[in-house]
Amino acid sequence: MPELPEVETIARALKPELVGRTILSADLRWARTLATPSPAQFRKQIAGQKILDVSRRAKYLVIRLETYSFLVHLRMSGDLVIRTGKIKPEKHDRLLLYLSDQNYLAFNDTRKFGRAWLTDQPEKILGKLGPEPLEKNFTAQWLFENLHKRKRLLKPLLLDQTFLAGLGNIYTDECLHIAKLHPLAASNNVTQKQAEALHKAIRA
Repeated sequence: MPELPEVETIARALKPELVGRTILSADLRWARTLATPSPAQFRKQIAGQKILDVSRRAKYLVIRLETYSFLVHLRMSGDLVIRTGKIKPEKHDRLLLYLSDQNYLAFNDTRKFGRAWLTDQPEKILGKLGPEPLEKNFTAQWLFENLHKRKRLLKPLLLDQTFLAGLGNIYTDECLHIAKLHPLAASNNVTQKQAEALHKAIRA
């Protein structure tokens, strides 16, 4: 299950291969992969768009185009890979973007949970996300204060992307284990020292 570090790795690998390329056409092979717009609009709007940047926000891959942003959330089993035009699409490829260099970008997703968006207002999707673990604003003091404001069970709160962006099930379990905190402990009972240990574990 891709979490923040894995998505960052994918973004870094894709960036030099995609920036400067133009998307010639799209092949949507599983309609529910696309959250918005409609399949017909998607094919029309994305054709001819030049790729300007590839980055990440939380667990979203962000491919910035001339007019739109193409966002992808990999969910449980998704992956974005570049294949040469000579390689045939695979069984679990849900969305293909054909590029000007004769390669294509494939969204491969075995379990079909992944989603993609083409939008000119990416903030509507990304704007509700909380701070990221490596941001300067994410401090031990911020964590302590906001754990007490929420008064929720620790693990579900850390998985809430509006509270803290980027953690998934595996990393949350690891962080809580390192900090010696029970997943079902009440967030408002976490001490200052425990919050510092949790902050350190999350960033590590």
